[in-house]
Amino acid sequence: MSYHWRTQPLKEPRKILLGPILAILALAIVACGASAPEPAAPAAEPAAPAAAPVQEPAPEPTAAPAPMEKPADDMMAKPESAGMAFAEYWNPPTDYYGEPVYGGTLRINYEDPLEHANDWGAATGASARYRGPTSAVLVMENPYDAGAPVIPDLASHWDIHEGLDGVTFYFREGTNWHNGEPFVCEDARFSFEVMGTGNGLTASYMKSRLAHVILEEMECIDDMTLKMNFSGPTGIPLLNLSNRRAMVFNKAWFEAGGEEAMFQDVSLGIGPFKWQPGQTVGNDEQHFDKNEDYFIPELPYVDELVVFGILDESTQQATQLAHQTDWHWVRNWGQYQAYVDHDQIITVIRATRGNFRLWINNRNEPFDNVRVRQAIVMGIDRNAAIQILQDGHGAWGGFGYAPGSPWELPMDQLCSVPGWCVSDDMEAVRTEAKGILEEEGFDFEKTYLFTVESDAQVTARATFLQEQLRLLGIKTDFDQVETIAYREQENSGTWGDLKPGNSTVSADDPNAGVASFLRCDSTGNDWTPPETNCDLDIVALLDQAQVELDHDTRLGIAHEIEMAAMKQYSSFPVYWEQEAVAFWPEVRGYAHFPAPFGSYRKHMHMWIDPAFKDQTGNAGQISGVPGGA
Repeated sequence: MSYHWRTQPLKEPRKILLGPILAILALAIVACGASAPEPAAPAAEPAAPAAAPVQEPAPEPTAAPAPMEKPADDMMAKPESAGMAFAEYWNPPTDYYGEPVYGGTLRINYEDPLEHANDWGAATGASARYRGPTSAVLVMENPYDAGAPVIPDLASHWDIHEGLDGVTFYFREGTNWHNGEPFVCEDARFSFEVMGTGNGLTASYMKSRLAHVILEEMECIDDMTLKMNFSGPTGIPLLNLSNRRAMVFNKAWFEAGGEEAMFQDVSLGIGPFKWQPGQTVGNDEQHFDKNEDYFIPELPYVDELVVFGILDESTQQATQLAHQTDWHWVRNWGQYQAYVDHDQIITVIRATRGNFRLWINNRNEPFDNVRVRQAIVMGIDRNAAIQILQDGHGAWGGFGYAPGSPWELPMDQLCSVPGWCVSDDMEAVRTEAKGILEEEGFDFEKTYLFTVESDAQVTARATFLQEQLRLLGIKTDFDQVETIAYREQENSGTWGDLKPGNSTVSADDPNAGVASFLRCDSTGNDWTPPETNCDLDIVALLDQAQVELDHDTRLGIAHEIEMAAMKQYSSFPVYWEQEAVAFWPEVRGYAHFPAPFGSYRKHMHMWIDPAFKDQTGNAGQISGVPGGA
C-alpha cells in the first residue's frame, strides 16, 4: 500500500541507503534465563579515529520508510526468576561508534523552556528533561533498539504470572536514593498507587495506562519484591510499565512535599544523574552530575550532563553550529539543511509516532454536530501542511498509528470513512465541506476561540490551521495560554472551540498507545471527558483488546477502535512527523527511535570520545546511524 510520505529533495541527488530497522518487540522475555537472547559476541576493536571511513552520504527518503517495529506474539512468554548480567542486555553499537569511553560533558540542545519538573501530574517535554536523567522505571526500553525486548531498570528481573494476569518484580539490592537513603519496595508500590488513583496529582499521566492493574492488590512481598495483579490476562504485561513516565518516586519525599515537590524539587531522584545543588527549576540551563552510587555501576558514561531549553530557533541552531552544544533535537526543518551540509555534524532522520493533531471541542455548539466536525476535517489541506510546516517531511494517515506501522489502518478502511482520505483536488473538497456547513446552519458571522499553547512552534502550526479554517469561511481568534494553565484547561475541558497540539502515540497497541486519547480517565483525552460525554463503546473495545491474547485478533480490534474514533471527527492528526537529530562526531552511542521519547532520554547510553572530535566527511544524511533511515 502507499504510505503517502512526502519529502523535500536535497540540493544534489544522492544514493538512497535504507538501513534495516525492523525488529521484534518481544516484551516479556528479556529477563529470562533460557528464554533470553544469547549475549552478543564481543565487538571487534574499532579502527583508530584517523582511519574512520568517510560516511557515504544519503538523501532524505523519497519512498515510504521501512515499517516500524512489529509486536511479537511471544511477548507473553514467562521469564525465569534470574537476573541478567549487564553485558547480556546492554550492547552499544560499537561497530558504528567504537568502544565506550568514560568522562567528559554532554550538552543537550532542546527547544522547550524548562518550566517545571512535574512529569507525573502535568507532563510536558520539559518536565521529562528533568526527570528522565534523575529517575528510574521498573523496566525500560532498550535505548539502542526500540524493537528489542524491554530490559532491567529498577527491577533486575521479573516473573510474568502463569495466567498472564500479573507480574512480580525483583529489585536490585543496595539501591539508594540520591540522598543516600535506601530504596525499598514500598516506594514503588506507593508510587504506582498514586499514579493509578491520581490522588494528589493535578492530572495523572499514568492513570489510564494502569487501568489493568488492581491497585488494592499490589503487595510488597518483602523490601525487594513487588507483586502486581491484573484485572485479567493481558498480551502486554510490561509495555505500559516501561513508559518513561511510570517513574518511581520516594514515598516520604512526596508525603512531605506533595505535588509542589514534583514541580520544583529534583534533588531526590534515583537515576543515573544527580541534579547539581544550588539550581532552581525554571532556569533554561540545567546541570546534572554522574551518580557515583547508581544501581547500574557501569553507567552513565559521561561525568556531567547539561540540558538547555532554548526557545528561539535561530539561537538553537547558532548554539549548535558554534559547538556550544553537542546534540540537537531538530524540530524546525528550516534548521535541517545546514546540519546535513556540515562536514562534521552527523544527522539522522526517521519516521516517528509523533503527530501534529487538531482537537475540535464537541462540548461546544456548533461543534457538537458531527457533520460540522467532518467538514472541518475535510477542509484542512494536509498535503499543504506537510509541505509548508514540515518542509515535506511528513505523512498523513489514520487516527492512531503512523504510516509505516504494522498496526496502520489499511487504506481501504481509512478511505471508507467519509472525508478522511486526502484528495489532490482540495478546491473541490473544500467546496463540498462548505456545503455541509451551510446545510447544518453553521454561523459564519461568529468568531470562534482557538486555544493555543504559548510556544513558537505550536503557534506557527496553529497559524497555518487558522488560515485553512478561514478558507472554509470559519473565523477564529487565538487565545494564547502559558503551558501550565494550558494543561489545566486541557484536563478540565475548558479550552475553547479548537486546539492544536503536538502528540505522540507511545506504542503500537490499542491500550499502550491510542488509549491515551480515548479512555475516559486519561489526561490525554481532550474530547470525551467528563465521563457523561465518554464514548463507552470505544472503552468497551479497549477493554476487549486489553485481555485479547491473539495478536491478529487484537489487531482487528485496534482497527475497529480506530475507525470508531475517526468517525467522531473530534481529533485527527494533521500529519505524522519525521524527526531528525544532529550531533557532533565525538558524541557516540546514540540510536534514533520511532517515538520522540523513551529510555534513551536518560542520556546514560551516550558517551563523548575526544578522539573523534576532528572527524570530517559527515556531510549528507548519515544512513548508518543506528535507528535511522
